[in-house]
Parts: sequence; structure tokens; C-alpha cells
Amino acid sequence: MGITNRISSTYRSYSSLYWVVISLELFERGAYYGIMGYFPVHLMENLGFSGTEFGILYALLVFLLYFVPIIASSLAKKVGYKTILTIAFVIIIPSYLIMTFTKSWIAFLPIVIAWGIGAGAFKPMVSATIAHVTEKKHRNSAYSIYYLSINWGSLIAMVLIGIFIPQAFAHLVFLVGAVLITINLLITIFLYRDPVEKDPTEKVGTSFTNMIRVLSDGKFALLLLIYSGFFLIFSSMHTFLPAYYTGFGLKPFARFEAPIMSAFNPLTIVILGPFLSRFTDRFESLKLMIIGMLIFCSGLLILGMMPAWYTMMIGIVIFSIGEFLTHPNFISYVSKIAPEDKVALYMGYAFLPSAVGQVVGSVFGGVLWDKVAVGMGRPSLFWGIYIVIGIFTMGNFLLYNMKFGPRPKVASIRGIWRMKRTVAGVWSFAPIVFITGMMMPGLSYIAMEGDGTDGPAVLNLESMVVVPVETIQASGYLGENSEVIEEVNITPPENHFLRRITATVTWRDESDIRRIIRTYENEGDEFGIEFFLPGDERTGQEPISRSSDMVANQHGSPGEVTLELGLDHEFETSRNGTGIWQITVICGTCGDYYANFPSLTYYQDDGNEYSLSLEYDYYTFEGSDQ
Repeated sequence: MGITNRISSTYRSYSSLYWVVISLELFERGAYYGIMGYFPVHLMENLGFSGTEFGILYALLVFLLYFVPIIASSLAKKVGYKTILTIAFVIIIPSYLIMTFTKSWIAFLPIVIAWGIGAGAFKPMVSATIAHVTEKKHRNSAYSIYYLSINWGSLIAMVLIGIFIPQAFAHLVFLVGAVLITINLLITIFLYRDPVEKDPTEKVGTSFTNMIRVLSDGKFALLLLIYSGFFLIFSSMHTFLPAYYTGFGLKPFARFEAPIMSAFNPLTIVILGPFLSRFTDRFESLKLMIIGMLIFCSGLLILGMMPAWYTMMIGIVIFSIGEFLTHPNFISYVSKIAPEDKVALYMGYAFLPSAVGQVVGSVFGGVLWDKVAVGMGRPSLFWGIYIVIGIFTMGNFLLYNMKFGPRPKVASIRGIWRMKRTVAGVWSFAPIVFITGMMMPGLSYIAMEGDGTDGPAVLNLESMVVVPVETIQASGYLGENSEVIEEVNITPPENHFLRRITATVTWRDESDIRRIIRTYENEGDEFGIEFFLPGDERTGQEPISRSSDMVANQHGSPGEVTLELGLDHEFETSRNGTGIWQITVICGTCGDYYANFPSLTYYQDDGNEYSLSLEYDYYTFEGSDQ
């Protein structure tokens, strides 16, 4: 079957309403994840919030994102899915607009609450609609497409935002989000229809009664609790992963912004997702979830223990595969075990692990970020602790499968899923990962000062130390009104930033000329220095240029001119002072030889010898390799 026929067949397998809600998910997730690509970076680096402060805000947001669906699911049955969607978008749009101009932590609190209510009301509407308009036999692939739409939306938004909005103007992402949600509002008004009839007798207060009823299913409640562990480690992807990338200097160049690096997550899923989804229907959802978590933790291990931009990219690709295998299959699993008349209700509770895991993970992660990653300068240990939690979660799922999973009809390799030794083997990796995180070299956080909306943020120099000075010597002869350029390739080591560059030119003028009874005194010679570092088109850096005054020596004394350039605030941190510095030594007017009493004769001075001493040193971080 050709690609065109395959696409046409896939499209016809689902109703038009299915594709409408897929479009809603595409734009809403594009807005949400486009913002999330910058949200932690903007708050912690541009606005100066601590990791704990950001963690509390994000925990509040995700609590509402996953608590509100419990109420919204029941309310949708009473007033209609379309009404809930419309209200959700009307709340989200002004929330995004206001956050564009918000700078204080206190001011963010009520806006984040409104944002969480709106986004939380939206969240179960799409997944519940899909459950109502698709057949069970197509359910796995339907939710795989649904998950792909999430990642297509986030991929497109992150890439465009990363290209066109630099970190200093990260507040503009909220405006982009408002535009995308406005599109969703129009789609809802004109194209969406309720998938089921309204039930005016539905009592919203029964949501909490239903919660007790649903959670009284001990097997289901235990599944939700165990799955919360996955979302605890998953929360790091949208909270401290972007801050890790920018805050510990992993950017390969300035304009490779955090949203672009984050885009490797949805990019992986949209490329590999269609191939992976073709095989998901063949396997049990629960086992796919366990394998997915193993892959997810492997990705965190790579990016956390080997801090570099390329290992981070590899790690994101790997954990993205794990994410795709884990979460859609959990949603599919819940949709299959839910009673037919309570699908929407159970789907609302399917997001409960996200609430528990991400709320705990955000607050816990915020404190851990401040104390371990930034305070101790050990981001590898920070990620190691998250991975340990993931390892224990995998073991718990294996125990769950042993107790409640289907029993194999014949003894086979599938027996490893039901062995206690398998659980012990998985858990044995936890101390290994923790010790590895402890033993990794420390790094220091590049704390940023100032509000990035007013211009580029600069290094917090209090967290940095100076490494030994490097010296370069040169000498030569320059004629009057001439110059020479000495080129110096300055390439600071990793995690080093050029602090100060100082050039000194010294010279000794020629001795006086004595002719019988006359002495011709040699007047002073002028020398000067210029610094020039060319611009960099890739990063948008402007060239750096400084010049000294022309200085003449006093008669009979050596001459000296010095030019010092402190680079603390001369350029964005990603440049590091790297480049071919041009040090120009200039010889100006050379004083001629004149007699000490009136005379019409004199001798010319056509130039002079000089010596150039060039010194520069670096800032580096406490605990980093020097």
C-alpha cells in the first residue's frame, strides 16, 4: 500500500470529531510546551527566582492540571464537553497575556492558578472524546496518534520559539501561547460537537464520591500510586532540564536556545513514534510501560552523568523513546479496564499519577536543585537521585505484574517478568547510580543576574574564581606613523570565561646626539595600543574594539603605555572571550633631535624598537577542572 493510500486509510478509520480534537490537542500542547521550553529558564535566570520558588509555582500548576480534570469530567457530562472547552480557553488566553508582563513571584501565583484551572479543564476533554469516538480495537493506535499530535505541536512551537525568540525576550512566548489558544477557541466554537448527550441530572458533587468509588478499586489505586513514581522523574523534563542546559553552560553556542534543545524530545517521538506505534498493539500495555521506564531512565543517566550538549541531546532522544512507550500505553491500559459507562470518569483519574508525581517532583526537585545541583555544584548527583526513584518504580511495576498481571500459559522467556530475582536485579542498580552521581566531578551553576527583558543577563562573578595568568611576549621595530598587528588565538578551556586582557608596550628612546659643543636631545616617541575581537555572525555578537591614548616618553626616560580591558560585562557568557584577538601596536610621531639652543639644524628620528607584553586570565567555577 502506498503512503498516500495508507494515510487515507488511517484518516478514514476515525471520525471527523476525532481529528477535530486532535487539532485542539496540537495547538494547545504547542502553546503549553512552547512556553515550558522557556518557563523555568525565564523565571530562574531572567527573573531571578530560586529553584524552590519555581518548583512551588510549577507544583501548583500541575496540581491544578490534574486535579481539575476530576471535576471537569463530571461537569462535562452535565453541561457538555463543548461548554467546558470554551470556558477553558477563555480562562487560558488572558492568563498567558498577563504573564507576559509579570515579574514578581507573588504576582505569578494567582495567574498560575488561573492557568492551571483552564488547562486542567481542557485536559480530559480530548482523551475522553477519543474514548467515545473510537473502537477498542483501534484504541492503542488512536492514543498513539493522539500522543503524536502532542509532540508535533510542541516540536513546531519549540523550534520556532527557539529560533525567533532569544532568551532575553523569553516573556514573548506567553503571547505566542495566547494566539494559539485563540485559534483553539475558534475551532471549538465552529467545529466541535459533544460526543455524548448531556445529562442535566449529573451532580458535580458526585465527583468526589466517584473518586472514592474509583479508588476503592484497590488494584487500580495501587497502579495509580506506582505510576506516580514515573511522573516524579518525568517532571524534571519540563522543570530543571532546561535550567540544567543553560545554567551549567552546556549550550554549544548562544542562539542554540533551551527550546531548541528541548525540541529533540518531540522530534524523536514524531520521527520514531509511527514506527513504534505499529507494534504496540501486539504487546501488553503494562509490559510496554516497564520497558519504557527502563529506556527513560537510561536517557537521564546519559545526560546527567556526562554533562555536554551532545550527550544531553542523545539522552533526550533515548528518554523520549521511553516516554512514548510508557505514557500512551498507560492511558490505553486505563481506557481498557474502565467500565464502559465510566470511561470519561476513569480517564480523569488516569491523570492522578501525573498530579501526585509532578507536584511532589517539582517541590522535591526545587529543593534538590538549590541544595544539590546549585548549592553543592553536583548536577550529576541531582539526576542520579531522580534515576534511583525511576529504578524503584520499575521494580514496583514488576511486583505489580507478578501479583495482578496475566499468567503465562507455558514456561518461557516471559517468566522473567514474574521472578523476584528480576526485581532484586533491577533494584540493585540504585546504589550504583547513586554512587556514580556522587563520584562525578562537580560543576558550578552559571547564576544569572538582572532581568533578561532589559538586555542580556551577565555572570554572577561571586561564584567564580580566577585561574593563573597567561603571558605572551613580542618585540620588533616600528617606523614613524606605522603599526603592526599581533594576532592571538584565545580559546578558554571548558567552563572558563576570559576575565581580563592587558597589553603593555614599552620602549626606550635613542640616546641624545652630541656634536662637538652641541647636544641634540631626542624628544619623546609616541606609542599606542588597540584591541579588536571580530564579531561572530552565528551568535550575533558584536565586535569588541578598544584603543589607548597615544603616550610619549619623557626625555631621557623609557616609555610605557598600557591598555586593559575587563570583560565581565562585555559579552554574553556563551562567547567565553574565544576568538582571534588582534593586538595592534601603533607608533605615532617620533620626536626628532634638537639642539638645546636655537639652531636651524636637527636630526630625524624615524622609529623605535618596542616590546609587547600581553597578559590575560580566566574566570572559572569552584570545583571545576582547571
